[in-house]
Amino acid sequence: MNPFKALRNYFIGGALAKTDDVFEQVKAEVLFNFTAIFLVTNIPYLFIITISAFHWFMAVSTLTALLMVLIVIKITSNVRKATYFFLANFLFQLGGHYVIDSGEAPRQAVLYFLLFGMSGYLLMDRRWGFWISFGIIVLYSLGVYNSLTNYSLFLFPPELADPPEIGPFRYLAIIPLVLNAYLISEFVRAKQKAEKQLSDQKQMIEEKQKEILDSIRYAKRIQKNHMPTDKHFEKEIRRLKRKI
Repeated sequence: MNPFKALRNYFIGGALAKTDDVFEQVKAEVLFNFTAIFLVTNIPYLFIITISAFHWFMAVSTLTALLMVLIVIKITSNVRKATYFFLANFLFQLGGHYVIDSGEAPRQAVLYFLLFGMSGYLLMDRRWGFWISFGIIVLYSLGVYNSLTNYSLFLFPPELADPPEIGPFRYLAIIPLVLNAYLISEFVRAKQKAEKQLSDQKQMIEEKQKEILDSIRYAKRIQKNHMPTDKHFEKEIRRLKRKI
């Protein structure tokens, strides 16, 4: 087993063992993978934490919250509880960057917004996904209005905002794009795995039914061979009458 799989099994092995539901197992795997990826991809952000105490606070808080996701799922083996921490951290990150960028949403932010909405639908349920998506639309709309009205709602000091997507920072947009594709592919895989599992279970049930029916037919044949016939009963009755 490679080190990453061993580490993943250490944290989510209990959660995987608790359920036979394919989708719940995939949720646990996706949650761990996303948390690990976000931990790694927060490293570039650490290079700019010297800009302000706010950036430093965001970076440290984000890393702490991501570690809490792993700790919660390890201790409780409860994917849903760990997902609460994950989504709360995601909201904190998006909200923090939304504020320091004065409501503006570059390509990278739009892709992370999309990823946040999809995470709600796929890691939680439809109701969570709807309200997260609704909140994202409201925030995005307010950001557009703020930008169009010369930042009439709020304006964070420009010198403390995130660096523009130029130079190396341009390529950071690849991260949420890849994560969106990964999230979709994982749940397509889960759907296919669930369909195969259902097909295998159906086949197993049909085989069991056939075995039971064959056993019943066999028992009937044995019973028929050993049970006296009607003619035998009639013959015995006549014999007894003659004796009387």
